[in-house]
Amino acid sequence: MIYFVRHGLSEANIKKVFAGPKDDSLLVDEGRQQAKETAKRIKEEGIEIHKIISSPLKRAHETAQIIADELGFKSSNIITDERIIEYDMGSLSGTPWGVISSAILTTAENAEDPEIFRDRVYSFVKELSDSPENILLVSHAGVGRILEIIRINGKSELFYDLPPVKNASVIKIDWIK
Repeated sequence: MIYFVRHGLSEANIKKVFAGPKDDSLLVDEGRQQAKETAKRIKEEGIEIHKIISSPLKRAHETAQIIADELGFKSSNIITDERIIEYDMGSLSGTPWGVISSAILTTAENAEDPEIFRDRVYSFVKELSDSPENILLVSHAGVGRILEIIRINGKSELFYDLPPVKNASVIKIDWIK
């Protein structure tokens, strides 16, 4: 089974700016606490995690390390994978996010093509879907949104119109075909 967790609250979340992969924002204390609480919920639900895979960005990797430590999982065994790095917002990186549509986000100068984003995330999750292990993916809001687009078979270019997964929330991914 695959479980998805969005990283804990980060400096970029507090500043309300688009971080993407260009702003390697750190967690804040509240984000660290959220990661601990997530691990506690995983334990309470009796989910045994066999593998943790994280985006290489600091906010996701630190979240993964905290969860691993709390679960008694050796944090040196956390795998990082570029395929679950945050969506690249191009020229919007570092700017305030406010109310913005997918159309504006995905057409920003140097923004990642949303179809390529979808393909990289889908191929990664599909590769893991037949594993008998419980795998925890620690990533970003954009990845959570594109996973939902994949689940509902929606249009990739509209992924940002979906609400973000809350920081440090766990989502079960049992629908990959």
